[in-house]
Amino acid sequence: MFDTHAVARALTEADLTPAQADAITDAVRLAAEHDAAAIDVETLATKSDVAAVKSDLAGVEAALKSDVAAVKSDLTAVEAALKSDVAAVQAKVAAVEVALKSDVAAVEAALKSDVAALEARMRADMAALELRLVKWIVGTGVGVAGLVIAALRLLD
Repeated sequence: MFDTHAVARALTEADLTPAQADAITDAVRLAAEHDAAAIDVETLATKSDVAAVKSDLAGVEAALKSDVAAVKSDLTAVEAALKSDVAAVQAKVAAVEVALKSDVAAVEAALKSDVAALEARMRADMAALELRLVKWIVGTGVGVAGLVIAALRLLD
């Protein structure tokens, strides 16, 4: 409740005229009545409403904290599983690398052996060909020598 008489007296004691004090008091009273009339009592929150909202918010906060903790726990588990999987993949890659190096070394040794065998066979084939050529040249040389001797005898 607004005490207009007390306000008007305070204003006149502050050296305002009684007419000015009454005008200001009436203006303040009208503004207060207007503000009071504009308030919808049904939408005002009571202390118990505020307490209920605070309680609900505390419950939501606790649930969110619990959910965040659960998500952090899940992420930690997923991280550990991923680290384990990565370590397993790295071990498999290392094993494959060792196997590949071994296979490459075996293929390399087999190729060296094959090359050496081919070289030996080529040398043997060349030696045999060389022998045949020598025989053919010697045979041809003997034949030509015989023909030359025969031609010389005929001419004599």
